[in-house]
Amino acid sequence: MTYNLRLYFLTILAIPLLVAAQRTADVHATYSYAVGENDNITLHEAKHKCIELAKAEAIKAEFGEMITSDVIDTNIETNGESAGSYFWENTVAMARGDWLGDSQQPKIDVKYENGRLTFLAEVWGKAREIVQAKADLKWKIMRDNSGVMDETAQFVSGERIFVKFLSASDGYLAIYLIVGDDETSCLLPYRRDPMGIFKVRNGNEYLLFDKETDPLATYYKLSTRYETEANQLVIIYSPNPFRKCTETSRDASRPNSLSTHDFQKWLLKCQRADRDMVVEKKWIKIRKANPMAD
Repeated sequence: MTYNLRLYFLTILAIPLLVAAQRTADVHATYSYAVGENDNITLHEAKHKCIELAKAEAIKAEFGEMITSDVIDTNIETNGESAGSYFWENTVAMARGDWLGDSQQPKIDVKYENGRLTFLAEVWGKAREIVQAKADLKWKIMRDNSGVMDETAQFVSGERIFVKFLSASDGYLAIYLIVGDDETSCLLPYRRDPMGIFKVRNGNEYLLFDKETDPLATYYKLSTRYETEANQLVIIYSPNPFRKCTETSRDASRPNSLSTHDFQKWLLKCQRADRDMVVEKKWIKIRKANPMAD
């Protein structure tokens, strides 16, 4: 069965092998983001960007910054112009910690200052210090381009998504898609898997969401009602077994889903119980298909 999803932009994972206790703390910060004249960004994207940068500021204020960053250049271009996402991803990656979850809902204000649209975000949450460099675990987002797998961060509505994952150690993997403030869908473990866990083996490469390599796999097509749309893809890894959170099927044509609030509560509980668990959140962009292109 093929499921249609609203989606937007994705990336890469690295996994820390923790040998020291990790400190957690309540954090809070504000961040102001002014849209530049050449920024090709939607109102929804700008709000999310400002909130993520505020979270990075909160983490850096508590734990400091990393000297180096393993951020992948996922700079998005639309109509030949940069959307500036590399700076965003780099700023977030430089924070020496992981955002575990919101303790209060973020606040966002929008106003014009000096002729520029300006966003001010205020965030409250819990963060965990990164105490050791991450292992070299690699994954890529792929699409089928006329029978050839291409790595990409951009999709056209109706295209299928794949994830190529190379595991550096034995462990367990889950992938969730946050499609809005009120809904999160589980992409992995697959809906047809009765165990609710997905094992990965040291040195093995996996092509996820592909039935030819895994009969339990589910196909996922990306779709949107808008010209462009942003959603967050969350990858969760641990050397320790964990099961996906309880979901409800809202629609037979879509994966199991739950509210984003319930997902965040479940994820925070898992991270508190498992110091080895690593969570990476990345973005995917999809644009509406152009019916005149053909």
